[in-house]
Amino acid sequence: MTNMDWSLSLKDVSDKQLRIALSQTNVPALLASLSHLDGSSRQFRAGITPRVVQLAEEEDGLSEEERVTARALAFDRLQAYRNASCPDPEKLSDASVEEAMHFITGEKIPAEQMAMMSEELNLYGEDRRRLNIEAGSVPQEYRVLVIGSGMSGILAAVRLKEAGIPFDVVDKNPEIGGTWFLNTYPGCQVDSANHLYNYIFAPESQWPGHFSGQPELLDYFLRVVEEFGLRDDIQLETEVLSALWHEKTAEWEVCSRNSEGKKSTSRYDSIVSACGQLNLPAFPDIPGRDSFAGIAFHSARWNHGSDLSGKRVAVIGTGCSAVQFVPEIADKTAKLQVFQRSAPWLLPAEEYHLTMTEAELWCFRNIPFYARWYRFYLFRSRGVDGLLPFFFTQKNWNGHSHSVSADNAALRDALVESIREQAGGDEALAAALIPDYPPGGKRPVLDDGQWIDTLKKPHVTLQSQPILAIEAEGIRTEDGALHNFDVVIYATGFKADHFLQPIKMTGRDGRELHDTWKGNPQAYLGITVPGFPNFYCLYGPNTNIVTGSSIIFGSECEMRYIMGCLKFQFENGVKALEVREDRCRDYNVLIDTRSRECAWGSEHVDSWYKNAEGRVSQNWPGTHWEWWQQTRTPDPGDFHIV
Repeated sequence: MTNMDWSLSLKDVSDKQLRIALSQTNVPALLASLSHLDGSSRQFRAGITPRVVQLAEEEDGLSEEERVTARALAFDRLQAYRNASCPDPEKLSDASVEEAMHFITGEKIPAEQMAMMSEELNLYGEDRRRLNIEAGSVPQEYRVLVIGSGMSGILAAVRLKEAGIPFDVVDKNPEIGGTWFLNTYPGCQVDSANHLYNYIFAPESQWPGHFSGQPELLDYFLRVVEEFGLRDDIQLETEVLSALWHEKTAEWEVCSRNSEGKKSTSRYDSIVSACGQLNLPAFPDIPGRDSFAGIAFHSARWNHGSDLSGKRVAVIGTGCSAVQFVPEIADKTAKLQVFQRSAPWLLPAEEYHLTMTEAELWCFRNIPFYARWYRFYLFRSRGVDGLLPFFFTQKNWNGHSHSVSADNAALRDALVESIREQAGGDEALAAALIPDYPPGGKRPVLDDGQWIDTLKKPHVTLQSQPILAIEAEGIRTEDGALHNFDVVIYATGFKADHFLQPIKMTGRDGRELHDTWKGNPQAYLGITVPGFPNFYCLYGPNTNIVTGSSIIFGSECEMRYIMGCLKFQFENGVKALEVREDRCRDYNVLIDTRSRECAWGSEHVDSWYKNAEGRVSQNWPGTHWEWWQQTRTPDPGDFHIV
């Protein structure tokens, strides 16, 4: 394929090049896209029936013979389309679109979910998550503050700008991008399928990888900022110190500090927190941590000035970040020791480090609507909850002690078998890598085999002995051994439950947010908090999607809800909305009940999903459809209205 010119359009490619391109396609998405050329779905009656099987080697459920047949059919149709000079496809009927949606994964979509599925397909760029607000309904001088310019902050800015609502975005960092600006460790990449990890209003099909890296992700968000003209609306190196609610004027008084240390005060009618959950690095409480004489840093604040070549390096932690960067740095080091407190479940993902071929990228650009259907295929097959059903508990389950249901146990068996196979006969390594909790109990990690391959290298050691203390020369384990190192890297995650810290938020009647939460953050729908009028969270408490599409889906639903609150205010002359205490309390009782029905809510599992009280304050325990449904529009009955 290296001799071929992939900049050519469909009109100009040869038959040979077209065949090669089609050999790289996702067959269900390809066949769905052919509907647009025929105005019908007759190709679905060719005896080809996709069927998604989670974690199967052939995810689409098709045989190789079926794929050959499908691609031959597609070649004939696209050849004719090319020879006719690629006329504009006719718009499909609703019935044909619906048939293609059912076909693409071989499962009939429940009627109640069709609206969500059509919205996600976004076939003609309708962007049904955009909420229209009448021009002129926005009160004069109304202004919104958005705190944070990462994924959610950019999303909020786009929606506010579309609606003509004046706003400011402030961010303490020197550049836009949030987590994709701050996390620059080697191997940093997204762990959601990349064609799902982009905004519905700014779809991107030209990702270099199935799971692209931090530079490409940061570039995407910066391009969105430029495309929507947001740069001048964002104040960088500006840290919000406090926000005080004034009851009489129904305004927030916000105090911030710039990079020169100068403080200023501004007034806003509403505040949207887009600070996220994973922004404050967490360090383990290990005696002597500050006594280490070598170089030490957290993976989320990577020290690029430290050359690891020939160094003795310790990595503390075996979560997602470590699994990404350890294989990248291993060959540079003279000695690499990975200290593991708790093994992660490794979810096989063969394409995790695979790049997209030029032929694949050509298909996205040139086959009409193929990119839309490919994204929809991913959403339907992986995004709509994915493995979530495997993580629900089964009442009175008395099977394997490290499982919570028959399905969970079957998943555990499959993952254990994968680990043993990769360990290649090293029983000690396999035993150390098999977690002692149910799949889904902690954040699973995507892996294509690089993690275990790296741990098997002669100069790399997986250390399961607990750490007793850190000393000037290195790390002492509980068996009394001192392990000498030049560098210690902490891959120990984030203070995920420290929402909005260290900002001092003072709401109605002098209520301070962090005193109210007392380390146990709760919000109604993860978005609004009693006692804090006109204050909204994006990616707030209990909004984390454990498995499925991507966090962008969740944040887009949340922002539509927030826009609904603003729309209600404008159209009804409402100065302030404050969620009722009883609605928030009842909602969180339901969240806690459902969390206990998930693997991560098990009393035997300890993870960053839980706060100091042992309550799961991070995760959404329901389905994508339930989340979409409950955030579609605000119910005025949930609020005290001023």
